[in-house]
Amino acid sequence: MHFSFLLLVLGTVLADVDDSRHNTVSRVDTNKYSVATEKKFLLYDVNFGEGFNLRRDVYMRVANTVRLLRESGDNWILVLPPWGRLHHWQRMEVALSWRLFFDLESLNRFVPVIEFEDFLDETENKPIDQVVYLQHYEEGWGTEYVRKFDERKCLPPANSHYKQEGDSDWRGWFYSYEDVRATNFKCVSIQGDSGTLKDLLKQSNFSEMSSVMIDRAETILHENFGDVNYWKARRSMRYSKELIEIADTFRDKYLDSDDENDDTGMTTDWRKERAKRSAKGGPYIGIHWRRRDFLYARKEQLPSIKGTADILENLSEKLKLNKIYLATDAPEEEINELKYYLREELEVFRFTDSQKFNDGQIAIIDQYLCAHARHFIGSHESTFSFRIQEDREIIGFPISSTFNRLCPDNDLECEQPSKWKIVF
Repeated sequence: MHFSFLLLVLGTVLADVDDSRHNTVSRVDTNKYSVATEKKFLLYDVNFGEGFNLRRDVYMRVANTVRLLRESGDNWILVLPPWGRLHHWQRMEVALSWRLFFDLESLNRFVPVIEFEDFLDETENKPIDQVVYLQHYEEGWGTEYVRKFDERKCLPPANSHYKQEGDSDWRGWFYSYEDVRATNFKCVSIQGDSGTLKDLLKQSNFSEMSSVMIDRAETILHENFGDVNYWKARRSMRYSKELIEIADTFRDKYLDSDDENDDTGMTTDWRKERAKRSAKGGPYIGIHWRRRDFLYARKEQLPSIKGTADILENLSEKLKLNKIYLATDAPEEEINELKYYLREELEVFRFTDSQKFNDGQIAIIDQYLCAHARHFIGSHESTFSFRIQEDREIIGFPISSTFNRLCPDNDLECEQPSKWKIVF
């Protein structure tokens, strides 16, 4: 059904998914979520150039759209877009399920979700009723920002992303599934947020449709960034139990860290979490050291390799910690240079099992381990660092140990990140 020859083997630990578990986690609980007679499926996709952590943020925007639709009485179910072919991933994997990264049972506690493969099974691979390609207004925002949407002519690159031959159904990328088609396609210029998208989908021409796909979903914004529903969606994004188990084993073996001693334990159900600031974290420093594309895009905001080592040396002395967990996209020669500048008693640890885990899974393990450190320091305006800061807010760390960034050599007192505190 899809380009399976592009898939890489993920390893027997995660590749062999038990069928019974698969159905239990991924299927929607109809009795629990039915607020209307007919189920309606909302699919979405994101611009190819957007990275893993920005896509996680877009998920929250769309999930809140589904929440608003359901609150208005419609039985919408969110179809999770398969992962793959991401710009920052070294391997061009496609059609990766969400269960490889996240706990679907936890996601379902916010809004009902279903994997794309299960959506195809449930709809018997019928064409998607409507694809709506979101785009900005050709004339720009104007003198003020107003929430609005209008069906408009398609602007590039929409014209090249979807094709129709004669009166046949529309063809597109559709996450690499070559047999998937859509009955209708149109472009909508929009400026707004999750609520604006809800208003678009409440229009009468969508009322008879059972499946709608929103492409370029990153075009919409959060309705109220950082409010309680933002954090509910974010708290529901628990990592898969398999990845947590692997990361916890690494913590215990190399970083002298565990939930009991670190006061980082979590409730099984995120809805039962309560505000706290008592998390201590493991006896190590977590650092996200962004290199590669940031050396070009934000070179003036980054420290040198020697400058990074100096920052870590000073932190180590101040916090009396001699272990460092390093999450980075730097090449090995730069990592070795960083270690060269550090004094011998400072130990640097990384998780690098790329034979068993894909790039996205390693990214989550990196973030999880940084999120459980006694102290975290990140990279300027990196969504990877943002997600770690959010994790630490959820776990309940003191603000001073979370919202920190690596300063450039010429500005060691640089402005620190905005403190987006959790709301319950």
